[in-house]
Amino acid sequence: MSVPAPTPAQIVALAEELGYPAVAAAADDYAGMLAGMLGVYDAVEAVPEQVDPVPRTDVAYRVPTPEEDPHHAWMVRTSIPGASDGPLSGLRLGVKDSIMVAGLPMTNGSDVLADFTPTRDATVVSRALAAGAEIVGTTTAEYFCMSGGSHTSATGVVHNPNRRGHSAAGSSSGSAVALVTGDADITLGSDQAGSIRMPASWCGVVGLKPTYGLVPCTGASPLDAVFDHVGPMSRTVADNARFLGVIAGPDGVDPRQREVHVGDYLADIDAGVSGLRIGVLREGFGGPEAEPAVDARVRSAADALRSLGATVEDVSVPLHALAPAVWTAIAIEGMAETVLRDQGFAFGRLDHYPTDLMAHLFDRRGDVGGRPANVVLFTLVGRWVDQNHGRLNYARAVNRARTVRAAYDAVLRDHDALLMPTTPQTARPLPDPAAGPMAAIQVSIEMSSNACPFDITHHPALSVPCGEVDGLPVGLQIVGRHFEEATLFRVGRAVETTR
Repeated sequence: MSVPAPTPAQIVALAEELGYPAVAAAADDYAGMLAGMLGVYDAVEAVPEQVDPVPRTDVAYRVPTPEEDPHHAWMVRTSIPGASDGPLSGLRLGVKDSIMVAGLPMTNGSDVLADFTPTRDATVVSRALAAGAEIVGTTTAEYFCMSGGSHTSATGVVHNPNRRGHSAAGSSSGSAVALVTGDADITLGSDQAGSIRMPASWCGVVGLKPTYGLVPCTGASPLDAVFDHVGPMSRTVADNARFLGVIAGPDGVDPRQREVHVGDYLADIDAGVSGLRIGVLREGFGGPEAEPAVDARVRSAADALRSLGATVEDVSVPLHALAPAVWTAIAIEGMAETVLRDQGFAFGRLDHYPTDLMAHLFDRRGDVGGRPANVVLFTLVGRWVDQNHGRLNYARAVNRARTVRAAYDAVLRDHDALLMPTTPQTARPLPDPAAGPMAAIQVSIEMSSNACPFDITHHPALSVPCGEVDGLPVGLQIVGRHFEEATLFRVGRAVETTR
């Protein structure tokens, strides 16, 4: 893509902005040198890009009416059949609106991308279709996937199907709701702070954040490469395991995928928990946002596992209480840089860069008026921290995430899994728009304290329903060793059978 050559006057202005006042005396020389260097971008265009054939360009879809979709689970409805046979044959798939499906619009929950349509499928989408799934639509996501609530999508709030007026959690809001309403059998979500597990918890479905790198993120909108995950959501543990078996494994593109180990996730799913050693994480209970009834319901589920033959005992990881702060320090600058300043994709990764999406975001870089309060806050804080310390705080937090990871690993050496509430509370009421930005931001983050640590430590984490409190679902989170999702499914299946 050609870059216009600057005039000497533009060189002077640019140099002053960068703090190079001496350039003004040789502005003509610099203008000439820059014009010569910019020729490399024309040369790049002469090198053909390796691209997959476009699988579809004219897909019939429609926006469902409020009567058809009263909870606003769906962005669009469609029918894209998969292969005639395969492990997902006969299953209806909903794809989160932040994951590319060629020929279907992808807004990533925003008004900025309201008229963007991808030209290629995400890896997980092409794998699901090859396995026989039928794509029946794209599901509503939060604005740029930057909220744990379900109130920031540019197209409107998503209601919890168990209680209208309550949050479905986020950011994979619609992916959870579509399962509860029965409009989809399996869905795809993404998880950077709990965005698969938190909606699963508040809506009452099964959601897995896989081990970092197990499932390729190619074709999914990132937030930060340190904690990007894509994973399966479903109504049953078995369907989740079956779906993971389809989408797991290296795709040869995603740089997050190193030393990936794919398991047989269905082989021992009904083996029970006898002989397993399970730790109940003390620090996962009783926090500032915790509801005692939720804590009690999760402990009751742990007792049920003990009755099935597991060794269940309390364990402690004191750093769990500080892990959300480490996540936040990474996210403040990582998300502000990746999403809000770098057209959705940061530098320095041997990744697939969707240049059509990036060009779309660049052309609309000034369209910031519709951004919700939580996105505005991340932008402000990220820029302020950058101006005062550059990238030092981000770097320190990433380094310290390894310390947190080691703390969980130490306990998992002697335990097959850790248990805690997925969310410390049941679904909260949707915020009143008149209550101001603090209220809107509070309900974007208050449910994430047990979920976000494992995005930066990269442990697999599965949320399964374990009962209700006052008619609202309670999620039990099961955390395991890296690439040992099969154990999580085994425990999750046992929890499922005790209900």
